[in-house]
Amino acid sequence: MEGESQDNLDMVVIEWFDDKADASRSATSLVERGIAAVLDETSPSRVGVSVLALDVSRACELLGLIPLDDTRDDAALKRVGRPWLVPVLVFGLAMILVPLLAFFVSFKLSGG
Repeated sequence: MEGESQDNLDMVVIEWFDDKADASRSATSLVERGIAAVLDETSPSRVGVSVLALDVSRACELLGLIPLDDTRDDAALKRVGRPWLVPVLVFGLAMILVPLLAFFVSFKLSGG
């Protein structure tokens, strides 16, 4: 413990909750898995779950959160956040092109 820096012993809030019961459940879940977690009630309307700085990435992984020190660029995050965009655009384009193509084929076949 002597070799660890003071930065690793600082507490970091990894998630804020509006309800104290939800925050308590998350903190309990982390404690059951071996991560020191406490409730941070410094904000008057919300309750945070704090963990040691050295446990942030593991705690975020256990709670299903994106780690605070995530180094992925914004473009990668946007691709991850909208997997539905490409199929919707392809469907919309097909809904426009198929009727236009059908109109031009029928127009040419009718002698126009």
